[in-house]
Amino acid sequence: VRTLTLISPALPEWRVQRPAVPTGLLAVPGVAPLFARLTKDWTAEQRTRGVMALCYGDPARVSDEAFRHAVAEMERRLELPYFWDAMTRSARGIVDAYTLGGQHSLWRQAERVLAPTQLVYGGRDRLVSYRM
Repeated sequence: VRTLTLISPALPEWRVQRPAVPTGLLAVPGVAPLFARLTKDWTAEQRTRGVMALCYGDPARVSDEAFRHAVAEMERRLELPYFWDAMTRSARGIVDAYTLGGQHSLWRQAERVLAPTQLVYGGRDRLVSYRM
């Protein structure tokens, strides 16, 4: 690799972004089934709007067509028998990666990148702070 460009690379922060807290909570045993019960009446459209509000600086710029596709995908995923298990395992994977220590920590791994690297962050990113 001669050069590297990373778009909003997420490395552990001391000051966690507030919108990222639910991901960490989802990793706690028992929380996913509780959340599934509490949100069972949420429509795929409501869930999709929530995800877009979290992931896009300006969700209003998402086209109607793209939104319809995202809702259809959310509906498809909600029908999968392993949806909540996959969400829980993904959240646990993120928490595990963030809490590795020593030579395996993400910051230590980042230090080993020797290629000239450009980091690009969004000023309105709600999950990964530009302060990184």
